Amino acid sequence: MTDKIKTEKEWVTEAGYAAKVIAHPMGHRCGYVTVPESHPHYGKGYDDVRVDVHGGLTYADEGTFGFDCAHIDDAKDESIMSDEYKVVFSRYLLDRITWGGATVKTLEFCVTECESLAKQLKEQNDECSASAT
Repeated sequence: MTDKIKTEKEWVTEAGYAAKVIAHPMGHRCGYVTVPESHPHYGKGYDDVRVDVHGGLTYADEGTFGFDCAHIDDAKDESIMSDEYKVVFSRYLLDRITWGGATVKTLEFCVTECESLAKQLKEQNDECSASAT
């Protein structure tokens, strides 16, 4: 597949951390939040950080933590799917891999999840800072 991942939105969250939402050519979105090197979770793996985010954390690299919207309750978003993947995931196959009740996770949904993730990471940073003093 030759299509590339597109960044749909990049911003600084209310908690002060950089965030972005990407659109994967397979038809799902992923969200990421980046913390500074001074954050207590910087360098940790996604299994080592306890946060409540859609599907749980599925990515960690240095100070960036991410989640994806490619779970069983996530439907493919054909509006962001590449033409190549539309051929691979024909209408028949799309219907078969979409479970009852699965919903497309929109850009707005992912922005809200990133904001929530950033807030939780900020609170954990503040708690560690407070306990260190």
